[in-house]
Amino acid sequence: MVPNRLSRGFLLLLIVALLAVVPIGASAQTEGDVNRAESQVDQAEDSTSEAYGRWKQAQDDLEAAILELDIVTSRLENLVYTIGLTESRIGTYEDEVEGLKENAQQLFLEAYTSGGRGMVTAAFEAVSIQDLLTSQQLMNNAASRDLADLDRYQAVSREMDRLKIELIEKQEEVEVVEAETAALADKASTLNEQARSVYNQASAAEQRAIDNLAKERAEFQAAEALKKQRDVAAANSRSGTAAGLPPAATPGFYCPVQGGASFIDSWGFPRSGGRRHKGVDMFNSRNTPLVAVVDGRVKFSSNSLGGLSTHLYAGGTTYYYAHLEAHPTNISSGQTVKAGTIIGYLGNSGNARYTSPHLHFEIRPGNVAVNPYPTVRHYC
Repeated sequence: MVPNRLSRGFLLLLIVALLAVVPIGASAQTEGDVNRAESQVDQAEDSTSEAYGRWKQAQDDLEAAILELDIVTSRLENLVYTIGLTESRIGTYEDEVEGLKENAQQLFLEAYTSGGRGMVTAAFEAVSIQDLLTSQQLMNNAASRDLADLDRYQAVSREMDRLKIELIEKQEEVEVVEAETAALADKASTLNEQARSVYNQASAAEQRAIDNLAKERAEFQAAEALKKQRDVAAANSRSGTAAGLPPAATPGFYCPVQGGASFIDSWGFPRSGGRRHKGVDMFNSRNTPLVAVVDGRVKFSSNSLGGLSTHLYAGGTTYYYAHLEAHPTNISSGQTVKAGTIIGYLGNSGNARYTSPHLHFEIRPGNVAVNPYPTVRHYC
């Protein structure tokens, strides 16, 4: 049953009481009205239950899609990170090979000068400059120090060739995962619209029932997340700050995404470079306004990971908003703002460019990140 609604018995008593003050021709008519009233109550309960069931299923489907998107996005992020490392290693090896190649060429010239016909034959038989520089004839004429350089030249050349093949494979894999990520982002966006449609098509009474139950659901999820994080912190003998903040610690807090958002508890999920997710990803339409959760001072910035970002500083706690589409034009970086002021617009800048538009939101009391999910689940 939907909480905060009148019970069937109370509704029937109310209907009977109303009927008692209305002139009625016969007792049979009164009995029929009561029966009809009971039927109407049944229909209202069934309708509300069905509407909430559809809405709940839509939310469950959306949360499952967001989880799937997060997993694939993390895989893509790791691929892009690995490609960056591989390209950097190739660049380093290329520089080293170039230096070793110059040493080997000098060694070849010295060996040629003293080796005569043997080195001429080696030069003609070599298929490539690398074959020539690592030929047995050259080895025979090399000192131990030079041999070490030639061995290093061979090893580095082989590793560089292997990395170039691996790089091509990773780039091809990125194209596949990018397409998969885009499809999942579209799926999440479609499910988000479906969830909104289910709610918008419900009657006013059904929407009130959904709101009540949605609030209960959110509070339950927030409490469960808080308990889970505290259990993890206790098991690992770490500070309880990793568990997040109870609602009592953030009175007057605003949902950072105006109008609410879809999100899951993704705290601690793996990220590229061995990192762990230190926030919550909140999905909504591109350019949805993002507001200051409390009174504070804003700082606008940009970086390769977070893209366009906003920091909100408030009494020793920093609130971090990342992957923005844009900053507001009516306020300046360094300005003090009131809770509820628009301080950014939702997007997918930075390393979130392959994902569905969302806000990456962090809470950092004392500059130590805590799980923001229990807080935003309570207020959004």
